[in-house]
Amino acid sequence: MKAMDIYIADVPFDDIDKSKVRPALVVKVSQNRVNVFKITSKYKNKSNVIKQLYYPIKEWKSAGLSHPSYVDTHRTYNLPQEKIFAKKPLGKLSDIDRIQLFEFIQAKLGEQKRQK
Repeated sequence: MKAMDIYIADVPFDDIDKSKVRPALVVKVSQNRVNVFKITSKYKNKSNVIKQLYYPIKEWKSAGLSHPSYVDTHRTYNLPQEKIFAKKPLGKLSDIDRIQLFEFIQAKLGEQKRQK
């Protein structure tokens, strides 16, 4: 288990007290917790504001995903380790996607600083 691996996790929704089992990208592993970004294939009907926060995974098939998918970078979720690592990972981001995701996040952080 390491950063940039993709697992299936039960990730909570932001606005309601429910969750959804979905692919999740491991960002950081600590003693009993894991920080993840959720991964979604839903993009078309999202607002432009939301779309700007979604990184499109270029090599989604080699990452173990069955559909074109996006990393939702608007926030990370801190989940119990045992709930994520109970199964094997689906896959992991390619080197190209790792670099481009990092650049995508850095660009978004730069935009936020300029807006303040």
